Amino acid sequence: MAKTQLKLLLFLIVLGITLGCMATAFYIYDKVLRPESVIQAEMKNMKKSDLPKIDPGAKRFDVAAAQIRAGKYNEGRELLYKMLQQFPESATCPEAKRIIGEMNFDELFSPENKIHKKDYIVQPGDSLALIASKQSSSMDMIVRLNGLMGTTLQPGDHLTIIPLEFSIVVDLSAKSVTLRRKTGEKEYFFKEYHASDIRLPNSVKIPAEMEIKGKSAIAEGKVVLSTDPRYVNAEKWLPTSRNGVLLRTPPVAKAVPVTQPASTVPVAVPPPESGVFLDRSDLEELFALVRNGSKLYFVR
Repeated sequence: MAKTQLKLLLFLIVLGITLGCMATAFYIYDKVLRPESVIQAEMKNMKKSDLPKIDPGAKRFDVAAAQIRAGKYNEGRELLYKMLQQFPESATCPEAKRIIGEMNFDELFSPENKIHKKDYIVQPGDSLALIASKQSSSMDMIVRLNGLMGTTLQPGDHLTIIPLEFSIVVDLSAKSVTLRRKTGEKEYFFKEYHASDIRLPNSVKIPAEMEIKGKSAIAEGKVVLSTDPRYVNAEKWLPTSRNGVLLRTPPVAKAVPVTQPASTVPVAVPPPESGVFLDRSDLEELFALVRNGSKLYFVR
């Protein structure tokens, strides 16, 4: 009798433990695992749905724009810089870059802005070309910044000089031409331009690094110097250290003569002109801001 009771007691204990384990498992499933699976399913459905994506950069852009409208230009610009760094995929980035570029360019030529500018006193024997070379600037920048009507200088004249520590990054995928400025050890975004087309020789392998080598001004099919009256309205080109690679305005389409009668002899077709093609106004800005030796990078 005692053995039977003991067996029954053991059976009841095992049954109790089994039922307890089952109850615990059900509780964990009901309170933890099932809600988690429901959440995961809902998240998958949300990803598949057509709900508009939230742009976290848009709010930052609005705050920066409000600062600029209130006259707090430096604060607003700094907020736009931070927004570009934190949310590079935001739909507001192109407009933020445009605003920053316009502000930077206006500030550079503002007479009230003295940052990164120096006063230079013309010495005997100085010329615009010599001063530009010694001060890491360019003749175009000195003429524009000081409102010079000619190239004649007198000893004792005061000139405002800006060292041109700019580099250019050309992104083939985005067809963008980004101007970057170096101040001290830091380099930052200055302004961005859009290239209408980019055609590079097959010999250029991306990524590539080169330098601006001189500046060309073309008027009536001929190269003109900065002392020529036609220089201001001349077409500007920026050659580089690689043959066939230059920053220029788009080539003008040429009329194709029609021959009579049609010939069966194959006619040689000239290769397309190569270069990074920019609007004239954009190229004029770059022409003034870069100098001989400025770095040029091609990326994809």
